[in-house]
Amino acid sequence: MISSAFEDIRIGATSTTQWRTITESYVQDFAELTWDRHPVHLDSDYAEHTRFGRRIAHGALMLSTLLGLVELNPRYLQCFYGLDQVRFHAPTYFGDAVQAVTKVVAVRPRSDGETAVVTCSGALVNKSGTTIVSGMFEFLVAGHAQAMDMNKVSHSN
Repeated sequence: MISSAFEDIRIGATSTTQWRTITESYVQDFAELTWDRHPVHLDSDYAEHTRFGRRIAHGALMLSTLLGLVELNPRYLQCFYGLDQVRFHAPTYFGDAVQAVTKVVAVRPRSDGETAVVTCSGALVNKSGTTIVSGMFEFLVAGHAQAMDMNKVSHSN
């Protein structure tokens, strides 16, 4: 999604990511990290009696998965800037594979001349083509002159 300086990003550019399988341990790790331990995610007996019929992944995890799958090149991405029109369309079940599909819809250079706000539509879809979550994502993106020199950055493991 954000793979270059804002001057090189084109409205209408699209990308599709690799697949990610949603596992029970992925959902459990997210529950522990966030303390969101709702039984619809963790308790099979409880989830069986809900509208979903079985356990599902957290909506916030699916939103985070969408952002984790897309390219956000640290050389150019300065920060996550905004999120609008988020909708959760369908549940994600354990074992489902999902991928992100994105499209650049706007590039708005800022008055500083060094950065732009890049807006992308994004959706997480499963292998049957069902949209799980969608929204509009805004990123603050550096221009060529402000790109991070990765050779000067200390990388720790």
